[in-house]
Amino acid sequence: MSATPTADPATRGERPWPTIGALAVLTAALALLAGPTGAVAGLATALTWYGLGTPYALAAGHVVLAAAFPDGVGLETFLLVELAFVAVLLAAVVRSPTALRDAVVVLASAIAFVGTGWIVADSRSVWTAAGTLLFLLALAAYALHRYELVSLGLVPDAVDTPPDANVDADADSPTHEQ
Repeated sequence: MSATPTADPATRGERPWPTIGALAVLTAALALLAGPTGAVAGLATALTWYGLGTPYALAAGHVVLAAAFPDGVGLETFLLVELAFVAVLLAAVVRSPTALRDAVVVLASAIAFVGTGWIVADSRSVWTAAGTLLFLLALAAYALHRYELVSLGLVPDAVDTPPDANVDADADSPTHEQ
């Protein structure tokens, strides 16, 4: 994990042109695909990005779209919209010191989640696909949490700590004075 924040460029005083361009493309794509409701979703995403950062913008854009289309959208529309959201996320990681690695992770995660959702939704219900994606997201979040703990050295090694180091061996012996 880098110490340089990449998710909140609007508050750092710099001009993040890749993200601004990606948000403009997202707003235009949503307006073309979904009409005025899509334009509102794109503007809500852009305003949320400016105030709170990329993760909140992506969440806000998806919430507005879900509220605008309770019956869902077609597969082609869904893929185009998600591609525009991935472009916003990629534009945000361009400025990080590890941009190539971050971009590969973003693309691999997007492909894995969309592919899994598509496969499960094709053979099962949409609710099963949503539950599967929620489970995979929780699993990925836990794996990232564990990786951070290990990389920061917050997990003791098995060599440093014997298995029963926290147990007082004399406490249960009959010769232990109390």
